[in-house]
Amino acid sequence: MAEVVLDANVLVGLLDAGDVHHARARSLVDRLQADGHSTVLLDVLVGEAVSVLCRRRDRRTQPPQLEPALGFVRQWFQAGDVTGVQGEATRLAEDILDVVLATQGTLNFNDALLVVLRREGVIDSVASFDQGFDQVEGFGRIE
Repeated sequence: MAEVVLDANVLVGLLDAGDVHHARARSLVDRLQADGHSTVLLDVLVGEAVSVLCRRRDRRTQPPQLEPALGFVRQWFQAGDVTGVQGEATRLAEDILDVVLATQGTLNFNDALLVVLRREGVIDSVASFDQGFDQVEGFGRIE
């Protein structure tokens, strides 16, 4: 079966029980694993998810529980479950910026990096709740 990259919005849903996508994210990951897929955590997306949780600390009436969330993130890194792709951004910068421009900013830099990594054959599928990926012909996200 395929390796499926978990987008930052799925990771946030997994890490924040108060997130609107929490149940959906857990169900998605359970379904992927039941279907025999392996989930992939990318360094840039884990970092983006942590940043979202930190921003929510001050903005939400029910802030995320940072300590347990960061405990999971720490375990991912310690277990070697996080794949580093940040260095690829330098090599692929022109293509990434072209995708951001082609989607008129609907896809951010990290999203565009996923598109380019997929085109390059570096990653297989992407699990995401971001409908912006639907603007990219042939991308096909899993939700």
